[in-house]
Amino acid sequence: MSSSSFIKVKFLIHREQKRVVFVEAGSDFVDVLFSFLTLPLGAIVRLLKKQSGLGSLDSLYESIEQLDAQHLQTEACKEMLLNPRSAAAQLCNDLKIKGIHELKPMTIYTCSQGGCLIHSTCYYTYASKVLCGFCGKLMDRAWEWRKEISEEGGVFVKTTTEFLITDDLRVIPASLLKSFSLLKEMRIKDTSMLEEMVMEFGTKEALNLLGRSLVSKNALTEVCFPDACVQGSASSSSSLPIKEEIIAEEAQNEIKVELILNKKNNGLLYAEVRDDFINQLFSFLAFPLGSVLKILSDNMSPLDGCIQNLYSSVKTLGLDYFKSEICRNMLLAPKLATFYGYKNQLILELEEITKMRSTLKGSCAKCYADNGYKICSSTRCTHGIRVSQFIEQNPKSVKGLLDNGGGFVVSCRRFGIMDNLHISLLSAVSAIINAENLSISDLVGKELCLSKYKIQALSLLHAMVISKTVLTDVFAPRRKQPRRNSMKHA
Repeated sequence: MSSSSFIKVKFLIHREQKRVVFVEAGSDFVDVLFSFLTLPLGAIVRLLKKQSGLGSLDSLYESIEQLDAQHLQTEACKEMLLNPRSAAAQLCNDLKIKGIHELKPMTIYTCSQGGCLIHSTCYYTYASKVLCGFCGKLMDRAWEWRKEISEEGGVFVKTTTEFLITDDLRVIPASLLKSFSLLKEMRIKDTSMLEEMVMEFGTKEALNLLGRSLVSKNALTEVCFPDACVQGSASSSSSLPIKEEIIAEEAQNEIKVELILNKKNNGLLYAEVRDDFINQLFSFLAFPLGSVLKILSDNMSPLDGCIQNLYSSVKTLGLDYFKSEICRNMLLAPKLATFYGYKNQLILELEEITKMRSTLKGSCAKCYADNGYKICSSTRCTHGIRVSQFIEQNPKSVKGLLDNGGGFVVSCRRFGIMDNLHISLLSAVSAIINAENLSISDLVGKELCLSKYKIQALSLLHAMVISKTVLTDVFAPRRKQPRRNSMKHA
């Protein structure tokens, strides 16, 4: 890794407590932090090597790795789920620290058959295992979009600003007054215990910080002092507090779920679901982290960790600190990459970015490629094409269609799903084996519908990112026992 892939960051630390007081950094480091919000959940799980600590997402991701591609609409669907594309991938290519986002966000694939490139419309895709909509063969010819070079510099925030970042990832504009306010907040009276430490942040450190931000309230301290034990670290919780005002939502499309429960403790052992439920779960992996935080903060309790503070900082910082309102909105309400949406999503259909179209004037795609990816102004296209357009093809479509919103799994398939979201093709044998050491008389079947109200779908998303017992928490929550002697006597 080149030296340009590192950022030097200045830390103020408490020597005795081994604790970060705050960090002083420029726009390049803050851009990296804010870019976490654009990452899809599936990308986070992949980057953290299935050790994200986000509820049952690691288990769900591993299930997709093990799932045979024949049960998906296309082979490309598996690639889309295991390595979901960020809508901000091309912009994040300018981050100083590499290896967090896509390494080649400008790479597209077209058909290598010459006959498919001499039309006035040519198809391209960002996925590498898509079949051509014209001939049905693999689109394996790699191209590179030409990226517009910005003279302004930076990614999300203006390059002229310095920031302070607290241990729990609150980002505020740097000032001496705010520095002293942070010292008072932490009840630091003796500055002789404070010292400066300069740390080089590269890909390893940035990914470590991403991981800690999801599960800890002291993310920077745990990156700098991994052996230190700091009070205030978040602990995983399976409680699902929900704001009451969303309960009265109008009914949505219903999805049937058949459950097998242990009637002794009301714990859920196994669920039988169809493709519509699986598509709901799979579509969550494409949700950008910033949009998940927005959905949950609007309706439910926030996640563990301090990542919510990072999101709140974007809301708190004035527009003047960002390069544009578009850049700020990319963090507050990040969109899905093209074709990652699912039209029957029960929570809400996150908006997809507009398909990128490129127009070649005076040439077809084949002549353009044969001429070294340049338009030859001296000669006309030998195939008589005056204007050629590149249009993105839906990787989920078996027929190479351009429509949005299709599902990931084959229709009418039935799947078995464990409480921790481990998914497999439905197997009665597996279900029975998993029920070993239990009395058959203790098992009871139950059929429910997901999202008679929007609240259930929101609960599913929330449980996925905080709980290891997702289905129990959503469909069979254990009631709290009433406290004894709780009556007040006059």
